Amino acid sequence: MRLLQLKTTVLTKIALTLLAVTLISSCSKDKDKFDDPRAGYPKDVTIEYKVTQTAGNVGITDIMYTNDAGASTNLDSQTLPFTKKFTKKVAFAEIFTVSAYTDGPGTIKMEILVDGKVVQTASPVSNTYINYNISHQFQ
Repeated sequence: MRLLQLKTTVLTKIALTLLAVTLISSCSKDKDKFDDPRAGYPKDVTIEYKVTQTAGNVGITDIMYTNDAGASTNLDSQTLPFTKKFTKKVAFAEIFTVSAYTDGPGTIKMEILVDGKVVQTASPVSNTYINYNISHQFQ
């Protein structure tokens, strides 16, 4: 009986030691295993907004967009096509938006470009007026 208790105690100690080693080694931080999505931020990018009429007679368009200071700019009574381009140092998870409100029916194409590449696009259609926005979040 005493021999059985001794074997059980030794096996329990071995099992606990192996468990501790496993837990310690699995908790180590290895930067090569996981990419940090914030790596590379902040970074300088060129942001461009484009709003164009593709069908109908949308008429005068009000435009709102996130500007280079990170605030909103509102422009009333714009004729299409509309383009705004600027360079900005962006932070991880920062969001940029462009909105358009037309006073007539038709179709418009809205785009957000980052460093010359389209990252967000939409082509809203309406038989009365268009009120639409698109956004891009840096990740």
